[in-house]
Amino acid sequence: MFLAKVVGVVWSTVKWPELEGLKLLLVRPYSLDALAGRGVPTSDAVVVADVYGAGPGEDVVIAYGHAARVSAEPGLPEGVRPSTPIDAAVVAIVDRYSVTPEFAGAESNHGE
Repeated sequence: MFLAKVVGVVWSTVKWPELEGLKLLLVRPYSLDALAGRGVPTSDAVVVADVYGAGPGEDVVIAYGHAARVSAEPGLPEGVRPSTPIDAAVVAIVDRYSVTPEFAGAESNHGE
């Protein structure tokens, strides 16, 4: 998982049927420097599925792989594999985070 900032929304009229109804967002992963208050996300953007209603400017937690697919199909019975063809998804909208300066080499430790 990683922390990212939502920087946009993706619209698609032609897509796999399993993606119908899924909102797609464009996010930029945070580096440790950015989390510690020394900048903004500068990584390449990633397209992710969103079932929580996040929007531009919000910080989110992104999961990859199986965890992402399960988040898009939360009502699956145990043992049934998710069929949603996604690699990454929003699994939380972040209210606040804190970076411990001695581990990050930063003076600031609040991301608000």
